[in-house]
Amino acid sequence: MGNGPKTVRRRRRATNTTGRVTRLLAGWQSQSGPLAQRLAAAVTDLVDQGDLRAGDTMPSERTLAGALMVSRGTVTAAYNLLRDARVIESRVGSGSSVTSVGARGVAGPRADARLTSFGEHPVQRHHDLSSGAPGGLDLVREHTDRVLQHPRLAELVADDGYEPAGLLELRTALARYYADLGVATSADEVLVTSGSQQGLAMVAAALVRPGDVVLVEDPSYRGALDAFRAQGARLVPVPVDHSGPDLEVLERLVRRLEPRLFYSLPIAHNPTGSVITPDRAAGVNRILAGSRTILLEDGSPADLVLDADRPPTPVGHGLPPDQWVALGSVSKLFWGGLRIGWIRARSSFLGPLVRAKAVADLGSSPLTQLVAASCLSVVDEARVVRRRQLETGYAAASAILNAEAPEWSFTRPGGGSGLWVRVPGLDASAFGQHARRHGILVSPGPVFSAVEGCREFLRIPFWREPDALGEGLADLIALWRDH
Repeated sequence: MGNGPKTVRRRRRATNTTGRVTRLLAGWQSQSGPLAQRLAAAVTDLVDQGDLRAGDTMPSERTLAGALMVSRGTVTAAYNLLRDARVIESRVGSGSSVTSVGARGVAGPRADARLTSFGEHPVQRHHDLSSGAPGGLDLVREHTDRVLQHPRLAELVADDGYEPAGLLELRTALARYYADLGVATSADEVLVTSGSQQGLAMVAAALVRPGDVVLVEDPSYRGALDAFRAQGARLVPVPVDHSGPDLEVLERLVRRLEPRLFYSLPIAHNPTGSVITPDRAAGVNRILAGSRTILLEDGSPADLVLDADRPPTPVGHGLPPDQWVALGSVSKLFWGGLRIGWIRARSSFLGPLVRAKAVADLGSSPLTQLVAASCLSVVDEARVVRRRQLETGYAAASAILNAEAPEWSFTRPGGGSGLWVRVPGLDASAFGQHARRHGILVSPGPVFSAVEGCREFLRIPFWREPDALGEGLADLIALWRDH
């Protein structure tokens, strides 16, 4: 009776769970303090980082103790700490599982923690190789000083400062931005948001209902995966290579699943750095034309192309207006601290979003909008400065990796600020946690995948100064060899 099919399946699941948790906990003893506290802290970190999510089953105390080669009392004490902190919950006959409350006691559903490179970092951090967001350009300070002295700021300060759709001068500047890329645009077709992440969340809330199919490239921007999951979307991956999305897979999925959205980063793709070829772009339009699928084109990293003076024309310009919504941001080109993004779509679609924006925050900061509008007047100059910075960083990073880690492979990106690096045989999630415990933050491939794929990949940013970048990469490679 104890060896029936259900029992065998339960044992297999328990074995798989134990193996995964044990891999993710690699190096947990390297911290200081009593063993139980170290183990509880390591599990909490896995939850905070999204490697363990609400509902995930934890190994039994006895099983985990055996796998980690510690006493059962140590694991029992650690589980008690985790229960007290409401990280896990235990039920008689069902074992222990991760709660939906959260490691820090905040009620409500937990996010997937895929944006944690921008949140809390370990106190003993030595190197941050997790963020692909470049630091700001010097010209941002120059244009900020100019705006502070401009009479227009005095006019705005004399008013209430609430412009839910965004300042007209910024929306006009963004309309010119698109016109220069070959897409005629009016100011009424632009809604200013507090960064592109807010734009993503607003579009997802407007278009996606629980159970809707959303196609996403695999890999893709982790913030988008969060935004769609928050709306209860069913995420279906479309493979992407250095030329763009796999058209054969895309066509089959559009025909069979009738997805609500196809989310794509065709230009300076995040995280691979690919730039879609003209043939692939034409293929995407051909497949989507006549379907009910909307192309949500994220152009946030598009100004970081490395092999051209400016980005190519956005992919969706050939689609009917009701099938194309574009996102953008000044974060990658100018500075993320401006917190200025936008949605470009037909004006009738933006109307309800303007009202939603008013409810959310009454409009983005007028001061930073003025700075962004001023910066956009020198967008070509900014592209040159940023491209030189990224080319220098890429040369430094590729030289180090080729010399110190020839086993690692990567393709020169067409744009973006990071390398998509394959490390054969690597469990990237486990190694990412191991590196974090040694003070190195790095983004493992699975956080960019809707299906926890890309397990042998790391995203390595190369926008930092060569000296700082070299030191961080050297320590990461050394840790990998020891690991």
